[in-house]
Amino acid sequence: MSDPILADLNEQQAAAVAHGSGPLMVLAGAGSGKTRVVTRRIARLLREGTPSGSILAMTFTNKAAGEMAHRVHELGGDYVRVATFHSACARFLRRDGGKLGYPSDYSIYDTQDRDSLIKELMQDSGISTTSIRPAAIGNMISRLKNAALTPHETVLGDDDIGQATQRLWTPYHDRMKEQGAMDFDDLLLLFLQILREFPDVAEQYQRRFRWVLVDEFQDTNRVQYDLLKLLCPPASSVSTGNLCVVGDPDQSIYSFRGAEVRNILDFENDYDPCTVVRLEQNYRSTATILRAAENVIANNRQRLDKRLRTDNPDGDQLRRFRAATATEEAAAIIDRISELRDDAVELDQIAVFYRAHWLSRALEQALKTAGVPYTIVGGQTFFERREIKDLLAYLRVLVNPLDDVSMARIINVPPRGIGKTSLEKLRQAAFREGMSLREVVGEKDLHAPLAAKGRKGLGELADVLERAKAAAAHGVHAALEVILKGSGYVQHATGYGDAEDSTREDNIKELVSDAIEFDDDADGAVDDPFADPDEVPPTGVAGYLQKVALLTSQDEEGDGPMVQLMTVHAAKGLEFDHVCIAGLEEGVFPSFRSMEEPDALEEERRLCYVAITRARQTAMLSHARERMVAGSMESMRPSRFFKELPKDTIADYAPTWRRYDVDDDVDHDTGWTVTMDPELMANVRVGVRVRHQEYGNGEVRRIAGRGISARAVVRFDDGREREFVLEYAGLDLLEDNGW
Repeated sequence: MSDPILADLNEQQAAAVAHGSGPLMVLAGAGSGKTRVVTRRIARLLREGTPSGSILAMTFTNKAAGEMAHRVHELGGDYVRVATFHSACARFLRRDGGKLGYPSDYSIYDTQDRDSLIKELMQDSGISTTSIRPAAIGNMISRLKNAALTPHETVLGDDDIGQATQRLWTPYHDRMKEQGAMDFDDLLLLFLQILREFPDVAEQYQRRFRWVLVDEFQDTNRVQYDLLKLLCPPASSVSTGNLCVVGDPDQSIYSFRGAEVRNILDFENDYDPCTVVRLEQNYRSTATILRAAENVIANNRQRLDKRLRTDNPDGDQLRRFRAATATEEAAAIIDRISELRDDAVELDQIAVFYRAHWLSRALEQALKTAGVPYTIVGGQTFFERREIKDLLAYLRVLVNPLDDVSMARIINVPPRGIGKTSLEKLRQAAFREGMSLREVVGEKDLHAPLAAKGRKGLGELADVLERAKAAAAHGVHAALEVILKGSGYVQHATGYGDAEDSTREDNIKELVSDAIEFDDDADGAVDDPFADPDEVPPTGVAGYLQKVALLTSQDEEGDGPMVQLMTVHAAKGLEFDHVCIAGLEEGVFPSFRSMEEPDALEEERRLCYVAITRARQTAMLSHARERMVAGSMESMRPSRFFKELPKDTIADYAPTWRRYDVDDDVDHDTGWTVTMDPELMANVRVGVRVRHQEYGNGEVRRIAGRGISARAVVRFDDGREREFVLEYAGLDLLEDNGW
């Protein structure tokens, strides 16, 4: 009988799974089975007697963490702690945050909550919130924290945002601490501070977690790597340095979030001696797709030696489409999708990638016109909807009455006669009495300066919150029901008289369902399989709020089958049978901001590598000669990445309405050699009837220019006029023109 842990592993995968003590770096190329290696390694450790409580595995999404834990369990292993960095630190801080003066039931502020507090502080400090967006200061604070820096350790610049960040840095952190709150970055930074300032605590965690494994290590930032070095030091009398990191520097694409590719590039030096295992067998893509991607990424200097190979067949060449405009590019992608549908391909196995969100407009419009169902991956998630955030704020106040940001969000939602002036009076009363806003709401004597409507509204709100707090003892659902019925929130959220009323109502119902499921899970669980005996995880409303706060956009599920639209960043970690990559132009992909910075350009190339390697069977790459950018039509050049593709891996794609005369030298072509329809060019004139693949039938109204510069304005039967460059228009003459 074969060993289920080592079964179906190749030689390199088996070596990584079987590695004993000491640092291990697994360089896992795209589609090389890295998750299998991580889960099998954990399962092997458990089978050989390693206590589950001494293993800590970390990744970047709750979904990935849950899947990894489930796989380990299927292999016969006990439940182990597999968590995101943020959820692991959030849990540790519930126990040890008191060492820095934080309550165990601290609130976790998301980006919107953070920016609301910053806006308050700006107003208190006399900083204009119209000339400087609070989010800009919040983003700068976040970038500093991810780099483990303070304004005193780096130059922020002389601009308004830098100066405002310098002024608000300390007041922001002081106010957060007063309110018993942490933002997402604080979860990592404050736990790192505890490990640094309390060596005995660090030693406890080192003894506790003898084996640490990190997936997607190339996505770690400075703080996360510093945390790992303290949790599992390279050389220590306590720790054996059993740190296993799995990643690929060629897929490091999150520098805008603070990720540092240097972490994985420097790992061998930091943990010397270190065993390195290279997973170079790709199981996902065709040989042609793989060779194309490998040749692109080979132009980068910041990488480790690794060369992917595959036993898969060669497959089709990559399809390249040279469009005149973004509209034509979108039409060609629709044409390709239609081909795939005719071949019985499921729509959810077709993905369209783009470098930036703004590129999706033409694609969405074309998909809607063609009646092709689609979904945008990485759009607004369920828990980011306004109505959901409002109700979560009610719940947060029940758990943490010091949470002034949440209290300010709900104090006049639904409207209770508490405008800006009334809210400011309540804040002044809170400051004067040394209370939180929630405490002031419960003190009727402090409501005297308000108008009668405001006093009545506050009394009703205080009553709802008190009853909801009592109901919370019976579960999240019970508390939520009191809030919904007592506040009249459903009527408020569904009374706008617009098409979104029913959507908001359905979202509220879904939140109630989620709360019921959470309560049922809590009631049915004898023990938390992830809990350690020496710590008590939050339960009830506090536990639910922590679960919700740590959700990421990657954890949201979409319905299918639909074509998947997303940025290349959102595509990381996914794979599809068929991929279309739009907007491959200089200044777009690679982006304009990266073109003069070598490091940034290398990340753009890694993005291209990631995009291509998401495809299993076919890939289509498109670019436009002209594109509307920031309100003006710009002439575009094909991306430099086309020149980095081997000539024999790519061929021009010809939709049903386009005929090509392909240049022989892809490295030096302009990308725009086209054989024009001689009949069309000879006979098009004002008054003739033409057909367009996307817009239907119409009549030529005006003509300008000659030869390749000839343009025509066509009035279509829907009453709209559109202008085309005839060379690229894809127009057909109708037979009823009387010739």
